[in-house]
Amino acid sequence: MSGYTEIILSPKHFKNRDILKTTITIEKSDKVLLTGTIYNSRHEALEGAVVRVSKITGDNQRMNKGYVITNESGQFAITVEKDKFACYQLDIFEPLLTT
Repeated sequence: MSGYTEIILSPKHFKNRDILKTTITIEKSDKVLLTGTIYNSRHEALEGAVVRVSKITGDNQRMNKGYVITNESGQFAITVEKDKFACYQLDIFEPLLTT
């Protein structure tokens, strides 16, 4: 994502202060971050699930945009382009079991 910025606050920033003010400026982005959490049927977070993201255009063409794997809390994140003429489909696959 081009609209990313980082700020590091060291202990000197908090010396003799109760409130710290800072200004962060980021560029407008043509992307959006999709996030979510995957749960199993027992409503437990599902680690290692695969999420496939597909873009569906107005003329019903499908384009694979990528895959992500959920973390230990069942969470995932992926960036996609903003497009007012397209839909995004998320397909979830259960994790592979190891023996």
